[in-house]
Amino acid sequence: MLKLLETVKDSAESTFDSAASRVENVHRLIGDYVGGQAGRLRGRSAGGAADRAASADPARPTIYDVVRGVNRELGEFGTDVFEIIDDARARRRAEKRGDDESR
Repeated sequence: MLKLLETVKDSAESTFDSAASRVENVHRLIGDYVGGQAGRLRGRSAGGAADRAASADPARPTIYDVVRGVNRELGEFGTDVFEIIDDARARRRAEKRGDDESR
């Protein structure tokens, strides 16, 4: 059962990361389109995501980087919880065997 839960956790973490990437891509596509349309209305070049990315601070994380980081941290926390549970189960088994041998 623990392995199944761990697999579900890993799958959820992967799915969430993929979803963040897809949402980011959609937002960039929409931003490029809107920027292009606004530029055409003003009679100049678009200044889409590529121009914004070039002028943006590369050291500054985007909201998507933050979402991925939180997702990673939650995944690591889940892994730690599963390890603690697994260690506790192993200790109980060892203690039970020790009790059985002492009788």
